[in-house]
Amino acid sequence: MTDSQQAASSLAIPSLGTLEAYVIYVDLNGFTQMVANSESRQSGMIAQFTRDCLLGIVKAIEVEGGEIVGFMGDAVLGIIQDSESVVCACFGIAKNVDRQCEYVSEIQQSHKDAWPFCPGGPSFKIAIEYGTLDISTIWSRFLGEQRLFIGGAINYAARISAAARGLNRCVIGPAAAKMAFSSYDLDGPQQVDGKSGESSYDFFIFPMGDIWIEDPRSEDTSTFWG
Repeated sequence: MTDSQQAASSLAIPSLGTLEAYVIYVDLNGFTQMVANSESRQSGMIAQFTRDCLLGIVKAIEVEGGEIVGFMGDAVLGIIQDSESVVCACFGIAKNVDRQCEYVSEIQQSHKDAWPFCPGGPSFKIAIEYGTLDISTIWSRFLGEQRLFIGGAINYAARISAAARGLNRCVIGPAAAKMAFSSYDLDGPQQVDGKSGESSYDFFIFPMGDIWIEDPRSEDTSTFWG
């Protein structure tokens, strides 16, 4: 880890109040089909597969000073405050997921009947938006006290993630596009329908393309990723 990453402290999140931040919603493609098409004896494989795929995402967000604030089955919810960091987190997610999932693809070759939903290996969709998060706490016997995050940016990121069709895709909400991605060549705006009673949602595509496995800050990424 470089000095800049060591200097990036973890995000200070209050127990109560509000926080202005970027919301990063990362979802594993094909999870619904995987669960529906797998036999009960494969449940342990599904859980381990999902865990291993998500490990790289956790690292990529935390190394940029962000925090993981929720797991939702096959999805991760993270928050980051700094504009440059959220862009770099996108590249970090791509790079780490690529490395983290290499062996998963190899395992799939010997378990083809178990993984028909995901030929060639896992893929992800990333959705990002910026906004105010309202923070409270909630308690359960299993988890103890946990912070509860509510905000339009979370809802927005979840909605536009539905537009991330195909393999690895990154979609950006309007506020995040203006604040953090304005210097990048984004595709859009495009629209995705909201739920019943909702208006449509505008979004942009961050076309990572060949840079899906590269870190934009340095041609030599060995010092960054170790």
